[in-house]
Amino acid sequence: MKMNRPDTPLNLLIVGAGMYACGAGTNGFGTILPAVYEGYKKGLVNNITIVGTNPHKRDIILEKAYLLSRMMGLDVKVAYFPQGNEIHRHAYKKLATTGDYDCTIVAVPDHLHFEVTKDLMANQLHCLVVKPLVTYLSQVDKLIALQLENKVYCAVEFHKRFDETNLHIRRLIRESNIGDILYVIVEYSQRKSIPLSYFKAWSPKTNIFQYLGVHYVDLIYYCTGAFPERVMAIGQKYFLRDKGIDTYDAIQVIIEWVYIDSTKKFTSTIFTNWIDPYITTAMSDQKIKYIGALGRIECDQKDRGLKLVSDQQGIEDINPYFSNFRYNIQDTALNFRGYGYESIIQFLKDCYSLKNGTQRLENLGGLRATFQEAKVSTAVIEAVNDSLKRNGEWVQVDIDSLLT
Repeated sequence: MKMNRPDTPLNLLIVGAGMYACGAGTNGFGTILPAVYEGYKKGLVNNITIVGTNPHKRDIILEKAYLLSRMMGLDVKVAYFPQGNEIHRHAYKKLATTGDYDCTIVAVPDHLHFEVTKDLMANQLHCLVVKPLVTYLSQVDKLIALQLENKVYCAVEFHKRFDETNLHIRRLIRESNIGDILYVIVEYSQRKSIPLSYFKAWSPKTNIFQYLGVHYVDLIYYCTGAFPERVMAIGQKYFLRDKGIDTYDAIQVIIEWVYIDSTKKFTSTIFTNWIDPYITTAMSDQKIKYIGALGRIECDQKDRGLKLVSDQQGIEDINPYFSNFRYNIQDTALNFRGYGYESIIQFLKDCYSLKNGTQRLENLGGLRATFQEAKVSTAVIEAVNDSLKRNGEWVQVDIDSLLT
């Protein structure tokens, strides 16, 4: 029986100090740091450490942390590593080994996910990894084995599962409001500033589909319950290659999905690019259509009905449901809300419950995108990259491997 005592908050390690983690290179604070501060406000988190590779970022990151703390009316103490003057690419390893941390959020470049996550899990840290989890299905299997060995909770930050619009779409599909799904169309793109500026150092080591399109692979799986059976992909290299970046401008992917309890199938076509003009009205342009035998669902996930037109910003489509900051009615402290934060806060709630004995590891699932669930999206990434190498040949997916 649990004794009557105050619950103990988490000691959190954030691995990665870039744009998504804390707004590096932008005027904002990113997504992870505001979400973690909301967790601090709720009593879920106490000590916060951010670890990057570059000690020269220390003052910038700590200034952002201090400013955000003041804006939210909090007194949060944040530490940053590495210290000193030397670049330290493995500072996270030392902290994981010597520090008293309960959990970690991994927000490093795609190609480093496996190595970093593996090292952190080996130190008994619960892990939340930004998408994509990894590049190969064999890597997921190794991580799941480590998860079981070290008895830790691990999830992928697929925040689209927390979007109220997508949850409503999921219900409509599961209740057969549009009948059997025939095909799904996705268009998903980002401004060229992403590969040319924000992620220039590592954009050649990934591609637009595994970095971005993977969101909708997971979402289609989550909404329909179907599994990918075969995949084909083609892509184009023109603009970015001319800029000295050897990666695809755009990739088009067809996935044939099957329900394992029936012979019914449908296809999805996912169009992705990251060379949209700088003057597009949002960083991400994203649309999805589900076409069924009895109807259709259409969703423009960029146009949420809120538009800003100004001399300074030009025309901007705002999605307040992903990231929304507002002030309390009672005071002037800033609050952050939105599905972009909810997936992170849910992870913190889960880790808090595990630490304080109110939740069991084997009971965590449902809305959460566990590593087991991420086998589906990883299998598609692997098949896409294989198909690209084979000039668009169909690649079969071993569904049985996704179920074990």
